Amino acid sequence: MPEWPRGILGSKGQRGRVQEPLIRDAGKKILAILIAVSLWFVANLQHDVEKNVVIDVNYTNLPKGLIIVNNPPEKLNIRVRGPRSQLSSLSSKDMVFTIDLSNLTTGASMFEIRTDQLIPPRDVQVTGISPSEINLDVDRLVQKRVSVEPVLEPPDKGYEIAGKPQVTPETVEITGPEKLLRTIKSVGTDPVSLKGEKSRFSIEVPIRPPYSLVEVAGGNTVKVTIDIREKIMEKEFNNLDINFINFDGMDFETDGSLSAEIAFEGPFSIINNLNSKDIELYVDGSRIKGSGSGKTHNLTVSVEYPHKDILKLTRQSPKTIAVKLN
Repeated sequence: MPEWPRGILGSKGQRGRVQEPLIRDAGKKILAILIAVSLWFVANLQHDVEKNVVIDVNYTNLPKGLIIVNNPPEKLNIRVRGPRSQLSSLSSKDMVFTIDLSNLTTGASMFEIRTDQLIPPRDVQVTGISPSEINLDVDRLVQKRVSVEPVLEPPDKGYEIAGKPQVTPETVEITGPEKLLRTIKSVGTDPVSLKGEKSRFSIEVPIRPPYSLVEVAGGNTVKVTIDIREKIMEKEFNNLDINFINFDGMDFETDGSLSAEIAFEGPFSIINNLNSKDIELYVDGSRIKGSGSGKTHNLTVSVEYPHKDILKLTRQSPKTIAVKLN
């Protein structure tokens, strides 16, 4: 039997013994990497960073009888520095800037805002703030009685407001800055829609003062009563033909134009639909038959039209025509 070289058979065991230290070294390296990452993460959390935060401004102790008339800021933008672990959870609810107004008087006042006036959480520092000052314009809060003028939208076509709308109550008490109230003579309401209204009606509407700083003392609605009626309109027609009836067998001539101009007055809904085809103008010759030739007669120009009980004939030309029999 031939002998195989020992070196070849023994190489498997040696390779296994070589791999064991490599595996042990790899585990140590992975552990070292994990420790390094953890240390980096912890160190990074403790490293100072900066962040912008928006916080509320709280105005307190405004003296009775005074009112702020400008629009001071309700928010402040602040810049803070601190550990990442602290700032990651920091929100606008963690800080509020309070301004004490107890010593406020009428006129202009300025409040300086410094970083040391804010109390941030532990290990957090305020490095910047905007705006750095707040200006207040203050006036006396007074009352005044004024009239109420309802705001009305236009009625439907062909309709109009009859008389002056009734308002109940006619006057109300308002409160606001003294300077503004000096300029106010009356207050308005929400717009009142008249769409579809054809007669008298009433509606409750809110009062709308002209400025946001002005308020209505007590109830803020009024009752408005409005009379709506149909418009009385006039409509004219020109160059209408005049017909001659009952002139059979008569030879005649006229001294003027054979066309007429007329005008009617009446409710919009009727007169708006009236047209020339509804109107007939004529001269009746029946009463001059047999009167003899050479005579001239002034005959009435009659007008026939619908709704005679409603429409009024306000203008007519000519009213008569001279007819001469030949």
